[in-house]
Amino acid sequence: MSSTTRLVVLGAVYQFQPVHGYFLRRELLTWHVDEWANIQPGSIYNALRSLKKDGYISEAGVEIEGNRPERTTYELTPEGEVEFMRMLRRALWTVETFDIKPIMATTSFMYALKRGEVIEALEHRIHEIDARIKSNAYEIDDVERSSSTPKYVREFFEYSTARLRGEQEWARQLRGRLEAGEYRFAGETA
Repeated sequence: MSSTTRLVVLGAVYQFQPVHGYFLRRELLTWHVDEWANIQPGSIYNALRSLKKDGYISEAGVEIEGNRPERTTYELTPEGEVEFMRMLRRALWTVETFDIKPIMATTSFMYALKRGEVIEALEHRIHEIDARIKSNAYEIDDVERSSSTPKYVREFFEYSTARLRGEQEWARQLRGRLEAGEYRFAGETA
């Protein structure tokens, strides 16, 4: 199971617990996780089984609604909450040059952290993106100087740079919205 699938399913259990797999499947599909995280509906059930086996979630009970079949509900274990927070922080503080899935997952669950930490992490991302963009420029120079690398490979780095600039602008705007008090975070009341 991918780390993004793990983070998304742990985060969704954290948010909705106690929760059954069918609800998670239905809810996560409204978030379009099948598109941005490549999480297919069956993967959610597989993730629940794997996370239970790993001790990160446990069965909270069985839900019976009308004539529908019984549905097992799940909740995070204390170890699962620690793992969720670790994965969430790692994805928030780490800029991926070519992969958007971790930051998309983080955006879904950033409310679980304190506002100040999210703002600090966004500041870090903004500076880290500058470094990644500079690194991409050196990669482009290497492609140009290489006698064996196809010249079109530079476009991987050009695309990445354009995407990173867009992410950087989004991070700046989000930081501003958070500083202005938008959204609610851990430890805050209505």
